[in-house]
Amino acid sequence: MEAEKIKELVLQNDNEAHRALFEAFYKRTYAVTFNILRRRENSEDITQDAFIKAFQSLHQLHDKEKFGAWLAVIASNLARNFLKREKKIILTDELPEIRSNPNSADPEEEAIRGLEKNRVREAIRTLPPEQYQVIVLQYYYDLKVDEIASMLGIRSGTVKSRLFRARNKLASTLELDQG
Repeated sequence: MEAEKIKELVLQNDNEAHRALFEAFYKRTYAVTFNILRRRENSEDITQDAFIKAFQSLHQLHDKEKFGAWLAVIASNLARNFLKREKKIILTDELPEIRSNPNSADPEEEAIRGLEKNRVREAIRTLPPEQYQVIVLQYYYDLKVDEIASMLGIRSGTVKSRLFRARNKLASTLELDQG
């Protein structure tokens, strides 16, 4: 869904708009919660809770076209809080889809790109939840460090530190896979 349409729906803030936003962002939000919880029932419940909380707090969202990233933060925080109560964290490789190049006509190139995506997804799932969260927000939702810090309620330096550690861990994991 394009940014202008998202902004329009967020500003509309009625049942019809909520339904459209729910349908547009359910799968991505579910993937975020499932990645942390790895249990379908819990992920469905937390995903629905995230939408309810988001719809109740829409007035707090300053950058309306960032609804998807904001929702992902709410969902991942709810999932992490749930796990703190459960005292276990399990990660899986279900991440929001990375957009592929629609102009590529070479099936071999697409297959290689698909294998690379799978390797990166496998490496990302090994990250601690705090690092996973900032990586997803930066690379899957295209947020800047300051935007991530604002959404998570932490300092920019903390975001940079988590990104640095996550990238180093990913680099070493992917390098070991190559070797």
